[in-house]
Amino acid sequence: MIKIDIPNIIPNTDIFDIIFMKLELLFDRRNLYANNNRIKILYHRVIMNQANKKELTLLEDDKSTGIILVWPSVYENEFFWSGLLRIYYELIVTCLESNKSIFLIIKKGRDINNDLKFINRNIDQLVQDKASLFQIFEAEYDDIWIRDHGPQTLIEKSSGDYYFSTSRFNGYGNKYYCENDKKLSLELTKKFRKFGKPYKQTIFEIFNNIIIEPGNITFNNNLYIINKSPLVAHNKLNWTAINEILKECIENSLGSEYKIINTAPISGDDTNGHIDNLVRLESSNYLYYMATNDSGHPDFALLKDLKEQIMNIDLKNKKIIPLYHDRRDIVRGPNNNILPFSYLNYIRIGNLIIMPANKNTTIEKKNKIRENFEYAEVVFIDSSELLNEKGGLHCCTMNI
Repeated sequence: MIKIDIPNIIPNTDIFDIIFMKLELLFDRRNLYANNNRIKILYHRVIMNQANKKELTLLEDDKSTGIILVWPSVYENEFFWSGLLRIYYELIVTCLESNKSIFLIIKKGRDINNDLKFINRNIDQLVQDKASLFQIFEAEYDDIWIRDHGPQTLIEKSSGDYYFSTSRFNGYGNKYYCENDKKLSLELTKKFRKFGKPYKQTIFEIFNNIIIEPGNITFNNNLYIINKSPLVAHNKLNWTAINEILKECIENSLGSEYKIINTAPISGDDTNGHIDNLVRLESSNYLYYMATNDSGHPDFALLKDLKEQIMNIDLKNKKIIPLYHDRRDIVRGPNNNILPFSYLNYIRIGNLIIMPANKNTTIEKKNKIRENFEYAEVVFIDSSELLNEKGGLHCCTMNI
């Protein structure tokens, strides 16, 4: 039997059109496969037409008020467990003390304060004081990288209404088991409405016909930048087909321009080169990119090429700022393997930037980075242990 990938929630105004079309097509049994694919195409066009009519745009980080975070208990038997607990403790405390909300996903029956005893920490009092900003949701999940499979927030420009956009996920080109992660996004959308969050009923799928993890998209209100390498690696489509889908989704549905870079991943990255390690766009017309002048850095040649690509893109008077890395920023795992550290993998929530650091990040370098983000408060968290699972601070969070 052929399965039709149509989400559980369909806009009420169009469901009858889809049902009618399906009934009509079922009279023709000669080409069932083609007919079912025509239904998929109709559904996607319906969703895109609604997006076009509503003039939707993805929520920019500077307009977000909090993050979704997945508790890292799936790694409790790993050697870096205590380091993960420290990172998550610092993330939660930093956000709540800055009046940013935390929507924490945990395994059923998990007690996070019992886990935090392992590092002699407790957040009971802080959570009580900031109760309106802290909510817990129990669910099954396979990993902590919510950035790449969690729901993105859409804003309707005219009304300011919020919607969710879910996306497809295949474990970075079927590298990893991800069946629970595939379901998590839709479960979260239901939970948010139950908590009274201001999200409308309709759920969009802006990137319905393609695998494009949100960690491979950086954007502001007029431009999207995406790395080609993960798109080709994670989809069974040629580049021409991928680019046509991007044009429909970004230019036609989101009403924005997009640019493509094409670079290999930095050392240690297993996403095939997500953009959030390489380039970040900010709404204040800033573009930041990963850079190095140190020939001893393992990605010296790659980052030189990245710079050349950026300089050859028409960025319409954007202020282009390199964030420099050197050999002291190399983070290694227990087998001396290089882990994917990048200062570009930061979190921005409104006026707060949570910047990754490593054990060799000097006060001088921190001050220099702060100068490059003069419009925001910058807080540093040593994310070294998180890198053992090949991701960073931005990867393990989703803005809301």
